[in-house]
Amino acid sequence: MVRKILYLLLMLVPLPVAAQHMNANIGVTQPSRNLFTYASESAKGKPVLLQPLYWVKTLIDSSAVATVDRNYIEQPKPAWAIEARSSLNQSTLKMETTWEDPVDGNMNLWAKSKNGLSTSAGLWLGYRGYGFGYSKEVGQTSGSTLSIGAMGGSFGINLRISSYNSDMPDIYIDGVKLTSYDEDDDRLEDPIKVRTLFLDGYYMLNGKHFSYAAAYDNSLIQKRSAGSIVVGGMYCHSRADYSADSNWLLTALMEGVGKVKFSQGSIGAGYAYNWVPARGWLVSAMAMPMLTFYNHTTKYVYDCELVNPNVEDWDTLSEDEILEWVFDPDTKIMTVDETAETSNNKVKLNFDARLSVVYNFDRWYLRVYGHYNRFRYGNDFVSGRVTDWTANASLGFRF
Repeated sequence: MVRKILYLLLMLVPLPVAAQHMNANIGVTQPSRNLFTYASESAKGKPVLLQPLYWVKTLIDSSAVATVDRNYIEQPKPAWAIEARSSLNQSTLKMETTWEDPVDGNMNLWAKSKNGLSTSAGLWLGYRGYGFGYSKEVGQTSGSTLSIGAMGGSFGINLRISSYNSDMPDIYIDGVKLTSYDEDDDRLEDPIKVRTLFLDGYYMLNGKHFSYAAAYDNSLIQKRSAGSIVVGGMYCHSRADYSADSNWLLTALMEGVGKVKFSQGSIGAGYAYNWVPARGWLVSAMAMPMLTFYNHTTKYVYDCELVNPNVEDWDTLSEDEILEWVFDPDTKIMTVDETAETSNNKVKLNFDARLSVVYNFDRWYLRVYGHYNRFRYGNDFVSGRVTDWTANASLGFRF
C-alpha cells in the first residue's frame, strides 16, 4: 500500500518540486540540476505570451536557494517587498594641484566640493532580491540617487547613480583655508555639478551557509551565523564640472582645469560575516581591499579671457584703455578654448566596507546599514580623491 501511495504522489507531483519540498523539510542542499531546464518545463502549458515571464519567475525563485543549506538560510514565502528608505550621505570630491614657482617655491592648492550632510527619502520595490529604488534629497541640499540591484544565493550586483550640486567648495592654499562650504554665505552663481556612477558585484565562496541578500535586501533570512570569503569587482565613473564662466577664478586656480572625468575598475577579495545573536536578528559586516587596475582620467583645460562686444583685440589697447574697458559693465571673463587631456594613471589601492543590522518580524523587517567607498585619480599635476559614505535606514514589508 505504501508503495502505491508513493507511486501515485510521484505521478501527480513533478520530481523537482517534490525534491525541493523534501530538502526544505530535512534541511540539506538540493542536488545539482539544470535550473534553465526546470524553468522551461515550468513555463510549459502557460499562455504563450506569459511563458517568458513564468520562465524568469521560476529561474529567480529557484536560483536563490538551489544550493543553500536550509538549516542556515531561509527563503520567505512572500516574493515581493517594498521599502521606505531614509539615508544620510556625504559625498566629497577633492581636487589638488601644484603651482610651480622656482623663485618663491611651489604652492599647493586643493579644492574640496561636497553635498554637505544630506538627508534623502525614497522607495524601493523588488522581487526576490531583484529591484530598483529612487531617493531624493530633502532640506537645503539638492541631489538624487537611483539604485538597481540583483541578489541571488551567492552573488550580489548593485548599480547606483547619484548626482548633486555644490555651491561653495572648501579651498586651501598651502594648508590655509580661504573659503568654506559650511561658513561662507557668498555662494557660487553656477554650482559645481558632480555626478557619480557606482557598479559593484560580489561573489560569496560559502554561498551554501552565508547569504549576502539576507543582509542587504532581505529576500533571504540568515538563521545561523556564518562567514564567507568574498571576491568582487567595482567600477566607478565620476564627473565634476565647474567650467561655467562665472567660475573662472576657480578654473584659473586649478591651472585652467574646469572639468574632470575619471573611470576606475577595481577587483579585490575580503571577508564577510553574518552574526545571528537571536531569532530575527542579523549583524553583517564586510571589508574588502581592492586593487585598481583600470584608472583613466580626462581633464578639460580652458583659457580665461576678457570679452567685451565693443573690443575686437585687447592686445592693441594701451594700459589705460585696458583698465577702462576692464571696468566696463559689458566686460566679462569667460572660459574658452576647451582642450581635453587624457591620461592612464598608476595602479592604486582602494577600499570597500559595509555594515548592516537587520531585524525580521513576520512580514515586516527593519534594516540599518552603512557603506564607505574611496577612489583616487589623476597624475602628478592634477589629482584628487572621491569619498562617499552612506547610512541608510529601511522599513520593509513583504507581500
